[in-house]
Amino acid sequence: MRPDKISILRLFEDRQQYLIPLFQRGYVWNLADQIHPLWEDLIDRLDAVGEFKANAEKVGGTEKLRTMRKHFLGTVVIGSPKGGSSDTIATREVIDGQQRITTLQILLLAFRDVIKPMGDEALDDDLKKLTRNIGKYRERGHHLKVWPTNVGRDVMLALTELETLDAVCARFPVKGPKRARFERPLMVQAYLFFHALLAAHMRGIRFDDSATQPNDDLDDLLDEALGKEVKEEPSIADQVMRSIERDNTVWIPKPELPLIPERAYLLLETLRDGFQIMSLELEDEDDPQIIFETLNARGAPLQPSDLIRNFLFLQATRKGEDVDSLYNEHWKSFDEKPDENEKKSGERFWRKEVRQGRLKSVRLDLLLYHYVGLRKCEDLKVSHVFEEFKDWWESTTRNTDVELKRLTRLAKYFEVFLLPNQTSRLGLFCRRMQLLDTSTLTPLVFYFLEHHDADSREMEQILGDLESYIVRRFVCGFTTKSYNRTFTTRLLAELAKERRSDGAALREKLKNLTGDSQHWPSDAEFEQGWCYRALYQGKNTGKVRAILEALELGRRTNKQELLPLPDGLTVEHVMPQKWDANWSIPNSSAEALADRKRLLHSIGNLTLVTSSFNSALSNEAFAVKRPEIVTTSLLMLNTYFQQFTNQDIWDEAKIVERAAAMFPLAKSIWTRP
Repeated sequence: MRPDKISILRLFEDRQQYLIPLFQRGYVWNLADQIHPLWEDLIDRLDAVGEFKANAEKVGGTEKLRTMRKHFLGTVVIGSPKGGSSDTIATREVIDGQQRITTLQILLLAFRDVIKPMGDEALDDDLKKLTRNIGKYRERGHHLKVWPTNVGRDVMLALTELETLDAVCARFPVKGPKRARFERPLMVQAYLFFHALLAAHMRGIRFDDSATQPNDDLDDLLDEALGKEVKEEPSIADQVMRSIERDNTVWIPKPELPLIPERAYLLLETLRDGFQIMSLELEDEDDPQIIFETLNARGAPLQPSDLIRNFLFLQATRKGEDVDSLYNEHWKSFDEKPDENEKKSGERFWRKEVRQGRLKSVRLDLLLYHYVGLRKCEDLKVSHVFEEFKDWWESTTRNTDVELKRLTRLAKYFEVFLLPNQTSRLGLFCRRMQLLDTSTLTPLVFYFLEHHDADSREMEQILGDLESYIVRRFVCGFTTKSYNRTFTTRLLAELAKERRSDGAALREKLKNLTGDSQHWPSDAEFEQGWCYRALYQGKNTGKVRAILEALELGRRTNKQELLPLPDGLTVEHVMPQKWDANWSIPNSSAEALADRKRLLHSIGNLTLVTSSFNSALSNEAFAVKRPEIVTTSLLMLNTYFQQFTNQDIWDEAKIVERAAAMFPLAKSIWTRP
């Protein structure tokens, strides 16, 4: 085989056709798992190319800059050209990488169609050469750059020849007469996705922008009054994917805006210079069938951690280092440490797949994801960990022993992140972050743990400030969407650049954050959200539990046993969610009902009980629930109800009173200097 590194455009420049052999499967890439991540990679590279060009203009040329890193898109294995004449096309069998080649051609087809209204002849010609074999041919489909297996040929012909979004939507609808529903072919879905986001991009709209307009103040007040669940606003990409699934005509954001030619040319330049594909061309003695079977054997795919391990020890071997000692001292435990539930055998601890926030991967890959984020001070993707690690490693001379020691030290702390305890400040912090579903600050915490002992006073302040920031923002209802950039690309990057690792520096920077997307809520904001906001909504059960657990521990004194809270506790509504039968409301006006719905889920109406209590008495009247809470619960949190009698009522005023009574403790736990 002859290897060659080529660009996306170089792949399609020649007058030839990539033939997908019949023994290959059809097109299987979907929007969520492959197409959307590819688009993210494209925009990432496009931003990098744009920044590189801007920097080159500032310094007077590219020769003064470090060579721009290309994004590696993988490997394709193709056969040597067969046939070809004036009226027939030369074909090349695709042995491996057909999904990638097909997707890239679909991207170029969408690009071709998006820019057509601009009337730019030069750009039209460039895209035409990349999406069509120019000439007249005897055989059907010879003008196509990619000729799929039988099942996809008509689709590829349609995408090549229809040339407009509306025509493609009409040819492949999702709704028919008499409520008939259809599923668009995956290649069509990819085309529509690329077309919509390319059109948005060339109008200056990012794919990760919000697809909805923010509510005005009146709408916000109404939603709060009604206790509506606060949902994450869908992004442009999310909305496009929904539209592809549900609508005959795919939604395009702000179609009235003009297309910007400069953006089209930068995109073309990015496709030419920002990506790289390894092309392996078979020679005559190579058997395509055997190679295909070998490449697609049923072996377990390599994880990022496997690639990093192999890379590290290969580098160590080349430098003549004692590889055996390095492995035994630093890496062996990653391979052999048993799972916490299997002390002697079975699944290995670091190979167990877990979910952490929005991430789902094996534990070791998550550790390396956070570790590389720490080293590069960047928000990364788990799928790009190896490439990012390699880029960081090769940016300067590294000592393998030193770096592995740093990694294994942080691994001990990361075990606490994964399996938090209630016996240390770090353990409590990790438990609360786990319940609050916040893992994006892990690289930042790693940074401080490299400079301070976990049980030091300095570290206690750092963890307290970070926890206060997260809890206060949750209670006040502020977004979490910007946490990646806030914790990593801003706070971590600034602290590392300034070489500061003290708690005072972090506190100063947290206090200086501004805007609803980043600021640290004041005591007044915190109190307002604490007393009146509906916190128990949707997926927030664990978050409310974290707050109630912290209040319980905060009520305890040094005269009491420091016993960990049991895992079986659940969040209980004192006034139940189904209140109609036993909890009358004197005033049934719309305003009163809205107040009840909102305060029902506020912190003043929530407590912790055992799951058996919850299921047995959840909807009973206050006269029945109160004595059970008082007599069966050992939690300090529930001593509040001892002041009431069975004849007392529990209503909206009492809920607010309890919240106000708890607030001084909450303010002392989650302080804001």
